[in-house]
Amino acid sequence: MGRHRRGRSGRGGTGLETVADLIETLERFDPDLEIRFAVQPRMPMSYVLGPVAEYDDILWIGEAGSDGYVPDDAAFRLGWHG
Repeated sequence: MGRHRRGRSGRGGTGLETVADLIETLERFDPDLEIRFAVQPRMPMSYVLGPVAEYDDILWIGEAGSDGYVPDDAAFRLGWHG
């Protein structure tokens, strides 16, 4: 089964690493915007965020189902299409 590496993202520190990083990033946006989670840069899929839980000093954000594909313009803004 999957194991996390405490204190390491496995991506060279290129993403958001802490709750504070996430909060700081989200503060730039309108709080009434809908949210989605995008995965798979080569075939971007959209997911609705689901439950949130803390375990082993990590905040876990679950998904609540697929919402289809990420629009091309959104994928571009994520840096996934050049």
